[in-house]
Amino acid sequence: MLSNRSSYMARTENEPTCSLRISRDSDSIWCSRECARYAKRIGFRNGEIWDIAIAVSELVTNVCKFAGTGTVTICWLRVPKSGIELVVEDSGPGIEDIEAASEDGFSEGRRLDDNVPLSERRGLGEGLGAVQRLMDEVIIENRASQGVRVIVRKWLEN
Repeated sequence: MLSNRSSYMARTENEPTCSLRISRDSDSIWCSRECARYAKRIGFRNGEIWDIAIAVSELVTNVCKFAGTGTVTICWLRVPKSGIELVVEDSGPGIEDIEAASEDGFSEGRRLDDNVPLSERRGLGEGLGAVQRLMDEVIIENRASQGVRVIVRKWLEN
């Protein structure tokens, strides 16, 4: 069962340890804070924690904008090496062109036109590109009639 409360468990293998429900815009702050807390507990440094928090905020904001609801699942990876995995899922319309959507300046299914004022845009078109720059691995999957799944990983440096 998903809740808006985190539950952390001691583990010996890779498995989900915390699931967060996304249902409103303010959840981007809450989810990023929870993921940052978790990253700190497993040994990430402050700069890396900020990277994780920003990436989560971007992904959760996209869920709210384009799907309305979804989940973030946090997993402490121990195999093949130590790190964090975040799985963000929604049941929205999906991403028509994942490669283009990952480029800066692409939002809402199109290249942003500089002539359109920022006040008339739903975003800046920087989110997925920023996530790719901040995290070590990013996998974006359209799920047939089930929305989008984004899996991001950041590895601990020894």
